[in-house]
Amino acid sequence: MTKHSRSLPCLATPPRLTIGGMILSSRCPPPRFMLPRPVLLILLFSFAILVGCDEPPQPSVNLYRAVHSGDLEQIKRHLFWKTDINQPGPDGHYPLHVAVSQGRVAIARELLKQGARLDVRDPLDRTPLHVALANGKVQAAQLLLQQGADDDLQALLFALAEAQALDPDTIKLLSDRGADLNATDARGRPPLHLAIAADHVRLAKQLISAGADVNQRDRNGTSALEIALEHEHSTMIMLLEQYGATRPQ
Repeated sequence: MTKHSRSLPCLATPPRLTIGGMILSSRCPPPRFMLPRPVLLILLFSFAILVGCDEPPQPSVNLYRAVHSGDLEQIKRHLFWKTDINQPGPDGHYPLHVAVSQGRVAIARELLKQGARLDVRDPLDRTPLHVALANGKVQAAQLLLQQGADDDLQALLFALAEAQALDPDTIKLLSDRGADLNATDARGRPPLHLAIAADHVRLAKQLISAGADVNQRDRNGTSALEIALEHEHSTMIMLLEQYGATRPQ
């Protein structure tokens, strides 16, 4: 070997490690196994699909039962597998009606995200908003209003008063959104008169506390106190007079 024929070092070998002049290793490491680039890309893509696949199993109970029991996991399965959420159950009630009647806001929100209709009516001709308020579920009602429920709130006030299904929170919600506590229904009766006719003392007190006029007269010119006197509702008479109702002359 001539002085110019020096052997080339292994390019893959890091600098030699020596201790006291003794070479610990001078061999090249074995070559690394490399997959062809197309194969590597296919494997990576397949792995990404497998990792990203979070497809839930099919629901194991029907949607109607899942909503009634508040089983959000089963409901999400139904929503993923595109169960028709605008079909009523065996009793004619829709999933959204059931959810809001129980105050299940999270479930109602999921149903609304997937297109639950706000204008469907149950066998009693009530919308989801009507059902929510009739059951005192104000948070659920607020969600429906935020999502675009456009019920006639004045008509709702009359319907709920006649059904004695009002409470202070519901009265406040309707009043804050424009319902008039002293307006009259199609038969000329304000909400307070409806409560008095049913001898619902608690509701009458709630309406008066919210701003109902104790001396207002209905279409026939009859005052709230006159109705109470006619029906001999002694507790109601005492309540009305306590809040300033005047007896007829």
